[in-house]
Amino acid sequence: MSRRRREPQSPFGWYLRRLMDSNGFLSDGDLEAASGVSASLISRYQAGEITPTPDNLRKLAPVLGVRLGELMVESGLATREELGMVAPPSPKPRVDPVLADAQRHLADPRLPGDVKDYLRATVKGAIAYWRQQLDLNSVPPEPPAPEPARIAVAVRPKPSGVGRR
Repeated sequence: MSRRRREPQSPFGWYLRRLMDSNGFLSDGDLEAASGVSASLISRYQAGEITPTPDNLRKLAPVLGVRLGELMVESGLATREELGMVAPPSPKPRVDPVLADAQRHLADPRLPGDVKDYLRATVKGAIAYWRQQLDLNSVPPEPPAPEPARIAVAVRPKPSGVGRR
C-alpha cells in the first residue's frame, strides 16, 4: 500500500483530493499508476505549488470520472464561459423606442395621474384600433369536436331452418 499524502493547500488541491477519495485512490502513487501523471506532480498540484497542464488534466479526467472541462475550470485554466459550459444570457426583447418613451412618462412621478391615465387610454385605443384594422381581434374558430366513437355491433342472420318447425 502506498503512503498517505499530505493535506491539500489549495482549492484545486481539495477538489482533486475529493475526486481521488471518491474514486478509491488512497495515495498520489495510486493515481500515478492509473493515470500516468507523476505522484510528485499530483502532490504539487494539491499543495498549490504549480498549476496542472492541460495534457496532465486530460490524463487525469477519465481516471477521476470527470470531464476535462471540469478539471480545467477547477484548476483555474479556463472559465465555464470560455469553455461554453454556461449558456449565454438570453437577449432582452427589444422594446420599440416610442413604447419605451411612453413607459418613461408613465413612471415619471412628476406627471399628474390624469395625464398618465390619458396616455394609457391613448395607447390602449391605438392598440385596439390597429388590432381591428389588422384583424387581430378575430378568434380562430374552434376545431369541431370529434364525433363520439361508434361501436359496431355485428348482427348475425339466423341460420335458415332455426326456430322454424
